[in-house]
Amino acid sequence: MTSPLGSVLRTPHTVYLLVTSLVGRLPTAMAALAIVQLVRLQGGDFALAGSMTAVYVVAGAIGQPLLGRWIDSAGQTLVLVVSGVAGAAGFVVMAASTADAPALGLAGALLSGLATAPLEPALRSLWPRLVPDGPQLKAAFSLDAGAQELVFIAGPLLTVLGITAFGATGNLLFAAALGLGGTLAFALDRFSRTMEPVAVESGPRRSPVRDGVFRRVVLFQFGVGFPLGMITIAVTAYGEQRGLPELAGWALSANAVGALIGATVSALRPSALPPYRLLAGYGALLALGYLPLALFGAPEIVWVLLAVLAGVMLPPTLAQVFEFVQKITRPQELTEANAWAVSAINVGAAGGTVAAGLIAEVAGGTSILWMVLTAVTVTAACSLAVLPGRVSRVPIDALK
Repeated sequence: MTSPLGSVLRTPHTVYLLVTSLVGRLPTAMAALAIVQLVRLQGGDFALAGSMTAVYVVAGAIGQPLLGRWIDSAGQTLVLVVSGVAGAAGFVVMAASTADAPALGLAGALLSGLATAPLEPALRSLWPRLVPDGPQLKAAFSLDAGAQELVFIAGPLLTVLGITAFGATGNLLFAAALGLGGTLAFALDRFSRTMEPVAVESGPRRSPVRDGVFRRVVLFQFGVGFPLGMITIAVTAYGEQRGLPELAGWALSANAVGALIGATVSALRPSALPPYRLLAGYGALLALGYLPLALFGAPEIVWVLLAVLAGVMLPPTLAQVFEFVQKITRPQELTEANAWAVSAINVGAAGGTVAAGLIAEVAGGTSILWMVLTAVTVTAACSLAVLPGRVSRVPIDALK
């Protein structure tokens, strides 16, 4: 009997769209390290590097819903081509900047962030049209969530290779080329090109954030993203405490391996329960998965294995979010809704990074403990927003 995942992979367009979207998303995973390396190798300070990175992240969080809304009203092709070109131009501007002319670099970061091609929400809006509802759609969302981990594994590695091959400036041009190539390849696919905007039956087009249930999902996504930002600082702090700074990279890779395991299991054996019944429970399990990382005195190999455990529940949780958003959102607003979900998790990750950095400054040798406890608390608290009784005001038939 064909598995749901196997059926998804054999569906025309799915593999091509998934691969091209992942290539187009690579600059997002390359940007933070690429920007820091550019500034530092030009003699700039960490303040400028941090400012450029923050501008890029915040601009992306703002731009994704706006571009998603544009897709909902104009279709995918025009928006993806325009944003792909503009986003690549932003990377070129950053590459042309110097530490002595920070305004140019900040302008490039702003442009590239605002114009980041909304490939994530675009692909997630296509899944319900590509595969039938039920186990296959659940498997598609799990596949999507797991594949995203490959981007964040490949991004830093490609940045290191790009800097080695082309220098810090050339690496930004390399990232721009990858993003533009992947975006154009996605936009030129026949299925994406033929996706027409859904006509609004009556009244003006409205934003999904006006819906109370959807706002709860956005809050939940913030909580999902928070530990993703925390763990970046936590693994760095652990490596420094152990005198093994390179351990941070291994721990992050281990965390991504755990996520791939979770994605594979959930794609092969998707839950039969409707997502609104699973969101809060999955969020709680995600929080608990991070808790063992508080054992900062554990041996290196043990702590790295705990990082694997921490990653397992992320893709299954995200898959439930993707499916739930699709079920509670009107088709003419679906891309914007998916974009808000993406922005929320990115803002949560940024918040986790900032909070962990502050904790590292004041908590000393026990900073990892307090980072983890803070992240677990935030994720668990945000999970309360999506308890079944709080998100089931949508007709039950629509949630099954």
